[in-house]
Amino acid sequence: MQVHNTSSTDAAETSRLELAGIGVRFGGIVALDDVCLRVPPGSVVGIMGPNGAGKTTLFNVICGFIRPGSGSMSFDGEPFAPVPHRLAARGVARTLQGLGLFNGLTALENVTAGASGRHRAPFAAGLLGLPPAARSNRQAVADAAALLDEFGIGSYAHALPSALPYPVAKKVALARALISDPTLMLLDEPAGGLDQADIDDLRELIGALPRRAGGTVSVMLVEHNVDLIMSVCDHIVVLDFGRVISQGSPDEIKADPVVAQAYLGDREAS
Repeated sequence: MQVHNTSSTDAAETSRLELAGIGVRFGGIVALDDVCLRVPPGSVVGIMGPNGAGKTTLFNVICGFIRPGSGSMSFDGEPFAPVPHRLAARGVARTLQGLGLFNGLTALENVTAGASGRHRAPFAAGLLGLPPAARSNRQAVADAAALLDEFGIGSYAHALPSALPYPVAKKVALARALISDPTLMLLDEPAGGLDQADIDDLRELIGALPRRAGGTVSVMLVEHNVDLIMSVCDHIVVLDFGRVISQGSPDEIKADPVVAQAYLGDREAS
């Protein structure tokens, strides 16, 4: 199948994230095949594709949960070999398809748990209860509370996840990822389970993410809600059976017959 590259990029511009020739196989199954894409700073890049297209596998490669059999990645112009427990330190945060909240912690505590190294006092200070640790923890709590207020859910700060309305829990998960001050946000189907009013609210939240930290935050969005992905993304990459079949602006993707065939044509089992 011929790849339709419907928009060009400036190769000289440093990418926040760049993937070149990424390939993943599970036995005889090809999950990703020669995937190339780039995420510029301050942009929202959407990943579309039917079920089984390889979208979640792609996110797992970027997060280091799956090691590709071929290809390379770079982050801010440097070689990138992700290690899951070091992602926050590299400036990468991810939300999950499920909520992934800690059931025994309040909404405020869940968000605080995502605080990055800038909130963390040295290990010895924390172990001994020294003042730097206390100040760092207070700052993390204050920042978490500010995010909940920013998202309009401050009144749920002391509620456990089991007591949260689902749309509120989705915002808590997003705030927990955001508190680590990432430069790259990976959002995995954030609109799943939301009604139209909540999706409209989510659209505003996602659209505002790249403007944080002086406009340098980049977002990668995997989403089945086509209207949402078309309305918030600057650039869209379409996968089918693990291959990039098209990429370009939302208008270019809408007009590409190859994309329509992938979604509406006859398909093998995914």
